[in-house]
Amino acid sequence: MVRLVSLWLLPAIAVLLLVGCGDPVPTDYQEELVVEGFVFVGEPISDIRVLRTLPITDTFRFVDASIRDAQVRITADGVPLPVEYVSDSLGGTYRVADQQYRAVSGVTYAIEVIAAGKTVTGSTTTPDTLSWVKAPKDTLQYPGRLFELTRNDSLEVGWTAVPGVGQYVVAVECLDTLGYGQYLSPATTDSNRRIRDQDRFDDGTLIANERVRFGFSILTRAPTVWSVFKWFGKQEIRVYAGDLAFQEWFRMVGFGRRSSYDYRLSNIKGGLGTWGSASLIRKSTFLKMDQIK
Repeated sequence: MVRLVSLWLLPAIAVLLLVGCGDPVPTDYQEELVVEGFVFVGEPISDIRVLRTLPITDTFRFVDASIRDAQVRITADGVPLPVEYVSDSLGGTYRVADQQYRAVSGVTYAIEVIAAGKTVTGSTTTPDTLSWVKAPKDTLQYPGRLFELTRNDSLEVGWTAVPGVGQYVVAVECLDTLGYGQYLSPATTDSNRRIRDQDRFDDGTLIANERVRFGFSILTRAPTVWSVFKWFGKQEIRVYAGDLAFQEWFRMVGFGRRSSYDYRLSNIKGGLGTWGSASLIRKSTFLKMDQIK
């Protein structure tokens, strides 16, 4: 199952009041509902979070912001899909009860959330499917730090265009940050390690230790560079073709501490957050270490 949220997105936004120069810092705020959910074509509909904003005087914790008793309704082209709550360590999520159901392209999925006396709605129409034109290689050989800028055709990937999609999201995820030698043939006892201690992409952000790195591409191909990999070993490369809500959400909050959220760019009515959709393709690969350690 694809998990894009909760790892690096911080959806609960404290609502600040504008004050004039010299006025005391305000502590009053208006509580808002936050909905964070994505529908992925070909996947079950799950990992939907419903939260409340917290006062800026409080320490933010997902478990405190999460709402466990919301009424969540989802429809597919007007047909209801029963929803259930699933508990977890962060306060719980909501999902379509029938996890055998797979989201379909070209369908309008609407959500309505009622909680704390408020009603939040959103709607998304799933994009067409996409496929690989040039899939990632099964195995990649890291050339070493001195040769990272050397062009390597094995890193180039390509995919089909999807109507209405202006930007594609490309993700690289290390599937096992510990294991390495067990995936080799013959197997060894070697453990995995990071490629570099300091990472210019993640420096100063909240996502330095996350296993996934995301980027945008306005083209249907990407000359992947070595520096997108954080660890060696087993990886998964994914490409997302998202609707406008999906694209806007990533542009706003996809880059850790450098992110900023603008409610005017959200498709959520009556609250904050996003309700977007995307089709995706994925391919596993293995990044082999260089011989110089």
